Amino acid sequence: MRILTGAPGHGPAPGGHGAGEEAAGGGESPVELVLKYLGLADALARRYRVPGGDVEDLRQAARLGLVTAARRYRPGAGHGFLPYAVPTITGSIKRHLRDTSWVVRPPRSLQELRLRVNRARDGIAQDLGREPSRAELGQAAGCSADDVTQALGANRAMGGVPIEPLDSTGEAEDVRAAHIVPVDDPGFEAVEQRLLVAAALKGASADDRRLVRLRFVDELTQAQIAAVLGVSQMQVSRLLRRLLDRMRLRIAA
Repeated sequence: MRILTGAPGHGPAPGGHGAGEEAAGGGESPVELVLKYLGLADALARRYRVPGGDVEDLRQAARLGLVTAARRYRPGAGHGFLPYAVPTITGSIKRHLRDTSWVVRPPRSLQELRLRVNRARDGIAQDLGREPSRAELGQAAGCSADDVTQALGANRAMGGVPIEPLDSTGEAEDVRAAHIVPVDDPGFEAVEQRLLVAAALKGASADDRRLVRLRFVDELTQAQIAAVLGVSQMQVSRLLRRLLDRMRLRIAA
C-alpha cells in the first residue's frame, strides 16, 4: 500500500502544535491539509510501532487516516483540524494493527467473518448505546450466534503486543496496561555453561578432552576412569586436578 510520498519530517509533530495551529484548516483544501500534516501522521505511526511490524505499512495506514480526515473535515463543524485529524489517524493505525497482527493465523473464511462481525459490532454499539448480544451481532452480520462466537474468539489470536504508544509520558492516562512478565528459561543457563566449558578447553589436548568427557559427561568415578585409561587412581586424581587448574586459569584470563 503506497498512498503518499514526502519528507517524513514535514509538518508538526503530535503534541507540538500551538494555538494558531489548533484552528488550522479553515481555508485550506484537503490536498493542502494532507501535505501540511504528513509529519503528524508519520510521528503518530512511529508512536504505535510494534516489534516485527512493517514500519512502512504502518506509516501508510497513518497517512490513509490523514487523507480521510482531510476529506471529511468541515471547518465550521468543530474546533480545528488537528483535534479532528489525530483520532482519525490513530483509529486508522489501530485498525491496521488489529487486522494484520496475527499470532496464530486462522483460516481465511474465519478472518473475513471476524471483520464482518467487528464492523457490525461497531455500528450496532453506536445505535444501541451498549454492547450488542451475540444474537444481535449474528442478525446484523448475517451469520449464526455460533459463528459470532468463533469470530470474537479469533480476536484473541491477534498480536499480543499492546496497541499503545511506546513513548509513554508517564501520565496517568498514558500508563501501559500490560507488563512484561520475566521468564526464567533454563536453556539460557545451559548455553552459557557450554560456552564457558568451550572457552576453558580451548587449546586442550585430545587426552584432556577425553578425561573431561569421562569424568563430567559419562560421570565415571576416578577408579573407573583409571581402569579405562590403564593407570592408577592416584594418577587420575593428579591429572584431573592439573587439568581443572588450567581450565580455571583460562576462564579467569
